[in-house]
Amino acid sequence: MSVKHAIDEVADVVRSRVRIAVLGALGAALLNVAALTSPAAAAQLPDARAYEMVSPPDKNGAEVLQQTTKTHVATDGNGVTFSALTAFGAVQGTSLDAEYLSRRTGVPGTNGWTTQGINPPGASTALVPIILGNNNTYVNAFTPDLSAAVYRSWRPLVDAPNVSDISNLYRISGLGERSVTAQLMTDAVNPLPPFPPIFKMLIRPFIVGASTNLSHVVFESRIQLTNDDPPQAFFTTRLYENVDGAVRLVGRVPNAPDAECDDVNGPPCVAADTSEAGISGSLKQYSGRMVSADGRRILFSANVAGSQAIYMREDGARTVRIARDAQLWAASTDASRIFFTTSESLLPEDTDSNADLYMYEPADARVTLLSRSSVNPGTVETVVGASDDGRYVYFTCDGQLVPGEPPADLAGLYVWHDGALAYIGKLVDAGEALNNSPRATYDFPSAMEAARLSPDGRHLLFTTTDDAGFSGREGFAGYDHAGHRELYVYSADTNRLACASCNPSGRAATVDALINVRDGAGNSEVTSKLSHALADDGRRVFFTTAEALVPEDTNGVLDAYEYEVQTGSVHLISGGTDPSPSYFVDASNDGNNVFFVTRQRLVGWDVDDSFDLYDARVNGGFPEPTPAATPCAGEACLGQSTPGPALVQIPTSGVRGAGNLHGKLRKHHARHRRCRRGHVLRHVRGKRARCVKRKARSHRR
Repeated sequence: MSVKHAIDEVADVVRSRVRIAVLGALGAALLNVAALTSPAAAAQLPDARAYEMVSPPDKNGAEVLQQTTKTHVATDGNGVTFSALTAFGAVQGTSLDAEYLSRRTGVPGTNGWTTQGINPPGASTALVPIILGNNNTYVNAFTPDLSAAVYRSWRPLVDAPNVSDISNLYRISGLGERSVTAQLMTDAVNPLPPFPPIFKMLIRPFIVGASTNLSHVVFESRIQLTNDDPPQAFFTTRLYENVDGAVRLVGRVPNAPDAECDDVNGPPCVAADTSEAGISGSLKQYSGRMVSADGRRILFSANVAGSQAIYMREDGARTVRIARDAQLWAASTDASRIFFTTSESLLPEDTDSNADLYMYEPADARVTLLSRSSVNPGTVETVVGASDDGRYVYFTCDGQLVPGEPPADLAGLYVWHDGALAYIGKLVDAGEALNNSPRATYDFPSAMEAARLSPDGRHLLFTTTDDAGFSGREGFAGYDHAGHRELYVYSADTNRLACASCNPSGRAATVDALINVRDGAGNSEVTSKLSHALADDGRRVFFTTAEALVPEDTNGVLDAYEYEVQTGSVHLISGGTDPSPSYFVDASNDGNNVFFVTRQRLVGWDVDDSFDLYDARVNGGFPEPTPAATPCAGEACLGQSTPGPALVQIPTSGVRGAGNLHGKLRKHHARHRRCRRGHVLRHVRGKRARCVKRKARSHRR
């Protein structure tokens, strides 16, 4: 055998092993492609969105609760809170649920989010307070970046002997960090009276609102907390604020018949018999707009010598009476414009005894009548909401206020903007009007406030169960609700009305469309948190429905959706193919992050069938995890061979022996050399094996 023949044999072996290794690598690559192109991952999301799994893959069998009231989203969309009935991960304290904060990190080799429990350390609520509904929970007061929040706890978190036996509010700072601090918000200057233990378990403060940075926290309490608050009957409500750690009474009012008072410059204010926020927190209503964003102004109502009136407290020293026998509804974020209703005629142009809508401006104490009508004056029933600057306000009235419009004998929906009134349509009844207002209750999902207003006031999202009052108006052709609740969006710039949740096919509705959900939450405490169902720019609406609004939705259960206002198109956000429901729970202010809860495994990081929290994020998404190695079979088990030393030309005189191919190499060659059909491999001593044609066999007769 020549040296050349030996080199050829070695090369054949190397090529064979390289071929096996390449095929193995190609197979693994194909597996990766298959994983990345699974039906869930290939779903066509709108706005260049991609799925991100927010809750951790390993949750100790826990499931994320499907409830909007425990879901808070950071302004930039890079943080979100949620809760679960089963604790997992790094948890220091618990209640009837464990609350968590997830932050987006984008760390390679992870699902891109990190999660940490945020319940303060300490024991959970006792049995009797649980039965009485006095549960530990984060209330609806978070800073925009979710770094601090207000927590209500029946167990003391700091040393405060005067209020150690009742439920209190605490400002928790450093959420999600190693160093977390708690500061008592509801301390009292004197020890509690000797109430029976069962009464102490009933006492709890109710959050009303807070400044953006939580330096001011406003709450209602049924015990005496300050010395300027005279002794009161048990369970009498009074309004307080905590300013940088100091508690002071808000319910201080002018002494009749004065219209204002000033504790610094006089005449001094006096403590009211009772006081509560303009929209009461203890009634579980939406009182957030009763406190200005900087905390300097607080709107409240108070009883003085048997007479109820509405007031504004400013800088903890000055109080102005806005009106007697009136009802507060809304305000601009700085409380420079305050909206209320009253049956009193505060201006000469108000010539009837119906409840009318007024605007009060503290800068010059000016009062403006907004519901004035020369057509058919009616009673203003509710105020749906006001824009951040107070230039837009939406309300309902049972009379027609705009000339040329049809009668509004039920709950006509109006918008006031810089002195001009426009009629949008009419709701079914006063009860539906109330459901679209901040005076709705947050006890149950069906009763939660159903309207949303963009900060600039140019876009309103509201709900109704009947299109009779809107069909044919502002470009809306009509829809068969079949008694079910649908979502409408009104754009003041174009005076256009559209149904965001109606089936594009025109088929009659079969279920309600939802923007607030609470399912499988057990005894988890409900708060006043509302979902961000309308993006701040008014361009997108997010909701949950079991209607199949697009062909991709094939599971017949609840799914999360997005509606584009400008194009009138609807898009599926959740997978739409899993047999279990999926729920929209919240979104970032700009709508670029849509958070929803689902069992469907939409990314490779999701390894179980529990409910998880996902983010459908614009330009989002993270690399999928590396698939686990599959067991090898046959030649694939040989793997990739290590190259041998380079071959060197050797002189013929240096070659000794009979020239036979080494036995092992010859067997390997015979095993890996293949011939085409009809040929066989023939070995000839001293020569290279080659394929020759098989001879035909002869058969005996």
